[in-house]
Amino acid sequence: MIRTQQTVFSWQDQKFIQHLQIFGFTLIAVSVLYLIAANWFMLPQSVQLVIPQILLLLSALSSVFLVKNDSLVQCLHAVCGLMTGLCMAVIGQVYQTGADSYLLFFIWSVLLLPWLYRSSIGIFFLLCIVSQIALFLFFIQTFWGDESPTVFLLSIHLLALLQFLFCLRYYSKIRYLFIIWFAMLSVWNMVMFLYMDKGLLYFICSLILLSIAFIYFYKKNDQLCSVLSAVTLGITFTLIIVKWLDNLFRQSEILGLLIIAVIIFAWFALITFLLIKFIPNSRFNNIPLAVGAWISGIVLSSLMLTFWGNFSLIMGIIFAAFAAYILKIKQNLFLRQLAYCLFVAGQVAILFHTYDLIEEVYPLLLIQIIALVLAYWVRTHWFFVFVQLLAFYALSVAMIWHDNSTHFWMGNVENFAYLTLLTYVFYTALLRVQKIQPQQYQRSLMLCNLVITVFSVGFYAFLGKSEFSDIQLIPMFTFGLPILWCVLFLFLHIQNQFNLLAQGILAVFGAVLIYYGYFEIFIVLAVLSWALMKHDKFISAFALLTLTVILWCLYYSLEVTFLVKSLSIFISGITLLLLSLCLVHFKNKEGIAQ
Repeated sequence: MIRTQQTVFSWQDQKFIQHLQIFGFTLIAVSVLYLIAANWFMLPQSVQLVIPQILLLLSALSSVFLVKNDSLVQCLHAVCGLMTGLCMAVIGQVYQTGADSYLLFFIWSVLLLPWLYRSSIGIFFLLCIVSQIALFLFFIQTFWGDESPTVFLLSIHLLALLQFLFCLRYYSKIRYLFIIWFAMLSVWNMVMFLYMDKGLLYFICSLILLSIAFIYFYKKNDQLCSVLSAVTLGITFTLIIVKWLDNLFRQSEILGLLIIAVIIFAWFALITFLLIKFIPNSRFNNIPLAVGAWISGIVLSSLMLTFWGNFSLIMGIIFAAFAAYILKIKQNLFLRQLAYCLFVAGQVAILFHTYDLIEEVYPLLLIQIIALVLAYWVRTHWFFVFVQLLAFYALSVAMIWHDNSTHFWMGNVENFAYLTLLTYVFYTALLRVQKIQPQQYQRSLMLCNLVITVFSVGFYAFLGKSEFSDIQLIPMFTFGLPILWCVLFLFLHIQNQFNLLAQGILAVFGAVLIYYGYFEIFIVLAVLSWALMKHDKFISAFALLTLTVILWCLYYSLEVTFLVKSLSIFISGITLLLLSLCLVHFKNKEGIAQ
């Protein structure tokens, strides 16, 4: 029993306990933010000025005297950086200085610099964002933007390059974020060059940053970052290919789309070939081929959906069957990525034209189940199975509303009950996730559930919760299902990990979340514990992002007052801190006993 618990959802893991502490402080900070936001304009101006300064002082003192863990110290320093900006904003609001907003961000950037006296990823990341905004607003709000667009363009890229070099020297952990930022700048510059008739400088800027990044990472033998830089360069050049072919085959759109799909796949296959030649024995060399396969699949799907009519249904079946055959018998990298491309195009065509013929969702759900089973049977990549799971959930939601399309958004509260049942079918699968083999498909289920939590929270927060008050059986769904899931989770995975006090605190935490309708936070914590135990950085990062989105959705959930939101989230934060303290105490006693 204990071994099973430790290999599935280990809440005793040191990293998870640290995350609990960070979540606890985060929830407390969010609760204070909600409370202040609700009463901001009713507060005296002197109080408005004092609040961010007090929060800044408390965060700074806590980072020095109360917290010794480096992750928590960096978290508190990031809060200090945010409070510094809030102080500037409040001063501008109270005194109506009339200063341009770029001055606010410039002064904020300068005030962030002293916080880099010690290593702090949060402060550095915040400084990068704020300084870029300050520079952008400077050119937008002054005459420089109109009179010197070249200086504007070069300044943005030069600042990004300087930040990148500083990141490589002191904060290399966030180098991936700079690759994303370079990719965004590159695509924007290429679009401006191709479609807005901008000058050659935009074309050069679209390539220069990513080229520098690729050369640096290649020389440092950073295989993943080298491949990612090459992929983003490939995507940028893809825009040129699409523009050229679109002009060449303007008279024949069908032939043009078909050739675009083939050439895009061949282009990324060439990138993969060059990477294999220059970076041999890298397990990341298949990424460009996968990207090319998916882009080509999208183009082929649009072709079959738009031009070929019902003949596409037959072609879709042929494509899907051929792709499944290749995936089953072939391990060649090129052929497998080609098969993914054909599978996606064929599946989309089958689903679209089947609905176009019969206008019923039930057959689509059956087809999707077959596609999911087929993807599992031929042992496709875990992300492909995740896509199939997500498509199954989306079609299930569509089926629920299709049966009652007359009352799509209003009045049909039973639809929300069915949606809750469907969601908890996926949540319940988490309880036996260890039974899924091969283990890579456990990631598929975890990622799918994170996406479902975001959808559920957003859907209910903005559209659905008010409908629940009109039906008597809804409490069975809103309270009964979360309670049942929580009890099963505690019994199957947590029971023997904690002492009685920690179990009681965890039960209180779950009860608070269930009562106020935030139980998805508990689901996210469960997924995070699995990811940290498996050392799965991708799922861990997505779980943290999911938690951020959930808190944002709760802020805009209008049927709950800000006072209730603030109180419930504050209690949840305190409970998490108490739970983390109990776990630390329990681990220390366990270590002494051993």
